[in-house]
Amino acid sequence: MTFPTSAIKRNIAILGECMIELSGAPFATQQQSFGGDTLNTAIYLSRLLPQSSPSYVTALGIDNYSNAMIDAWQHEGIDCRFVMRERDKLPGMYAIEIDAEGERSFHYWRNDSAARYMCEHAQFSQIMAQLKDYDLIYLSGISLAILPEHGKIKLVEALEKLKASGCKIAVDSNYRPRLWNGVTHAKTWLSELYRLADIALVTADDEDLLRGELDTPADIIADRLHRLGVSQVVVKLGSKGAMWSQAGQKGLVDGNKIDAVIDTTAAGDSFNAAYLAAWAKGMPMIACCQWGNNLAAQVIQYRGAVIPLQCTQYLTDLMSSNYDDK
Repeated sequence: MTFPTSAIKRNIAILGECMIELSGAPFATQQQSFGGDTLNTAIYLSRLLPQSSPSYVTALGIDNYSNAMIDAWQHEGIDCRFVMRERDKLPGMYAIEIDAEGERSFHYWRNDSAARYMCEHAQFSQIMAQLKDYDLIYLSGISLAILPEHGKIKLVEALEKLKASGCKIAVDSNYRPRLWNGVTHAKTWLSELYRLADIALVTADDEDLLRGELDTPADIIADRLHRLGVSQVVVKLGSKGAMWSQAGQKGLVDGNKIDAVIDTTAAGDSFNAAYLAAWAKGMPMIACCQWGNNLAAQVIQYRGAVIPLQCTQYLTDLMSSNYDDK
């Protein structure tokens, strides 16, 4: 079954951190790139909705790495006018190492990154005030976790004002234990995000890790988030697909069948992008989840978080076309 698209256009802003990425053997085959969960979502969202590109809210330095990152984002069609620049800070950085069995390990240098202190930037309050004209603000638990405590408070207060002005807020927990001062700390702040969220796009494994549980049924996770005030809940289940829940109705959208999984990096980020693109088109939740599955299935068949543009073009063309329900 297909679903009719509409000409609905929505302004979407995405808030988070992007870092310099080093991959390959240290001092040998190491290559430079960049990456970040919310930036991955912004890129794929921009590809699917080229006529209404998302705005990215973050902080960078004034160095050549920061300049090159902005150039690359703009080439992807991302609106970078809300990227704050900090003279005395640099982007965060991480390195990926892959062992003989193909397992990845990460090393981070982000404790003094520009993005960590974005809420202290002189332009932060002004930028957040301008977002009141946006339809949706998207961020992840990482967006909040990297901030110092006073930064967390300031961001949540800004989000409260945006919600009061009519903005919808979408959240993916993207729970990373090393970014929090313990499980209680993470639960407290992530609950604050969910309290503000209209849409929650969460991964079942992350929710289990956060709560110390195992194989919690998706409907239980959804009910828990609904009780915190979330209207639309999507629980991503990997190869099993995704469960959606809203207004007492729930459904499971099976995952796409693919021949081989090459790299699961950004599977959840790309799902979120396609879900939000379909949401911006006015589609029902079941269709939004189908779009999320479609893009995620394509992304995991290639190496890296951001796959070549030509590999997603057919989805862009399909998203931009209008077709009737069969």
